[in-house]
Amino acid sequence: MERQLILHLHPLRVKVTGSSLFNLVSLGCPKNRVDSERILSVMTRAGFAHTEDICAAQVIIINTCAFIEPAVEESVEVILDSRAENEQALLVVAGCLPLRYGESLRKALREADLFVKPDNIPDMPGLVREAMRKRFPLKTAGASKGTGPRHGVEIRDCQPWVARVVTTPGYAYLRVAEGCSRSCRYCTIPSIRGPFRSVAPDSLEQEVRFLAAAGARELVLVAQDLTGYGIDRREKSALVKLLKRISRIEGIRWIRLMYLHPEGIPKDLPALINETENILPYLDIPFQHVSQAVLAAMGRPWKGDRIRDLVHLLRDRIPGLVLRTTLMVGFPGEGEKEFAELRQFVQSMRIEHVGVFSYSPEEGTAAWSLGDPVPPEVKTIRADEIRNIHVRFAEERGRPRIGSVEDALVEGLSAETDLLLAARTWDQAPEVDGMLYITSGKAAAGEIQPVKITGCHGTDLFGEIIE
Repeated sequence: MERQLILHLHPLRVKVTGSSLFNLVSLGCPKNRVDSERILSVMTRAGFAHTEDICAAQVIIINTCAFIEPAVEESVEVILDSRAENEQALLVVAGCLPLRYGESLRKALREADLFVKPDNIPDMPGLVREAMRKRFPLKTAGASKGTGPRHGVEIRDCQPWVARVVTTPGYAYLRVAEGCSRSCRYCTIPSIRGPFRSVAPDSLEQEVRFLAAAGARELVLVAQDLTGYGIDRREKSALVKLLKRISRIEGIRWIRLMYLHPEGIPKDLPALINETENILPYLDIPFQHVSQAVLAAMGRPWKGDRIRDLVHLLRDRIPGLVLRTTLMVGFPGEGEKEFAELRQFVQSMRIEHVGVFSYSPEEGTAAWSLGDPVPPEVKTIRADEIRNIHVRFAEERGRPRIGSVEDALVEGLSAETDLLLAARTWDQAPEVDGMLYITSGKAAAGEIQPVKITGCHGTDLFGEIIE
C-alpha cells in the first residue's frame, strides 16, 4: 500500500496567522482520499494551518486503511513512525482503523491521543482542540471551543455544503455511496463501513458543481459497489439518472466509472455512454476470479462463463470499450487447475487493465475458517505470472498508438524525474493504470493537452505536447 501525503490546498485561498499546524497522512483507496480531503477542509476552515513538515506540526492526523491485514500493519507502522518523528504533537488516528477495532485500539495504540471515525470528521476540529487542552493545558488555555474560523483566518471561495479540499490535479473522486451490502466471504468492508448507503443525487450534483469550479476536468465515480447506487433508496436506474444529471455540468470533460460489481450493471448504461461525449467508454469491473469453485467459495454468485459473456456483451454494445478488472490469487481452494483457468481468461479476454493481489485471510470474515492453505511463495508466483501476461498485452496494445495524437490530462512533474511531465490519456485511470510521460512541451497541472505518442514501455506511454 502506497503512503499518500496530502499537500495541496489550491481550492482554498487561506491566509493564516498564529494557527496550530497540522500534518495529514492519507493511506488506502480513493474513497479514503475523499475523507482526507474533507479532513483538510474542516481543519483549515476551523483555523488550523496545514504543514508538510511533520516535525513542525502540533497535530498529526493519520487517515488509516484497515481493509486487509497488510494495510493494518502499514497503518500501525505509520502511526509509530509519526510518533517517533514528533513526540510532542497530538496524534490523531482517523479512518478505518477506529472503525474496525473500536475501543480496543486505546489499549493497543497508546501512542495515539485521539481516535476519530469517518462520521465524526465534521466534529474533528472541536475534538482536536479539546484533546489539546487536556494534553497541553498551559499552552492551549483560553482557546476557543468552537469549530468555526479563529481570529486571523481569511477564507474565500469555499462553499460550506462541500466539506472538501481537492488535492488531485485536474481530477477529483466523487464518492456516491458508503458501505457495502454484498456477501463476499473474504471482505471486511461491510463490518467496517456498514451497509450500503447512497448519497442523495441533489447533494452529489452540488458537489460536482463545486469540483468543476475548483478545476476538476475529470470526475472519477467511486463506491464500494457503484452498480448498487440507488438500490437502498429503491430508485430504478438511479446510476444512469445520476450520470445524465452530472454529465450536463459545465467544465467536466471526462467521467470515469470505477468499482462496478458485475451483477446488475444497468442495461441502458452502454447506450448512455455511446451518446454522451464526456462519459468515458471505460469500465472498472472487479471480477476477482473466474473459476466456478473459487467464486462459490468466495461467496460471489457468478460463474466464469457469465463473466466472459458479460465482457463480450459490453464490448459489442460499447465500441472502443476499455475494461479494467482486479483479480485475486491464492484464495483457499485455488489449485493448479483453478489458477490455469484464471490464467487462460487473462490471456484470451485481453482485458486492457488488470490489477492482481494475493488473498489475505481476515479475522471476522466468513472465509477466515478456511485458513490460508496456499503458500505465500505460490501466491507471489501466480500474481507475477498474471502481471507478466498483462504487461505483454499492454505493450502490444501500446505500439500501434505510436504516432497518434491523443488528449492527455497533465498531473504535473513526474515522481521519477523533474525532466518529465506525468499525464494520462482517457483510458488510463488515476493511481491504478499506467501513465503517459511527456518528454517535450510545457503544460500546467490540470490541463488537458494534445500529445503525440512517441513510445511505449509496459503499461506506460511516452509523448510530446503538440504546440
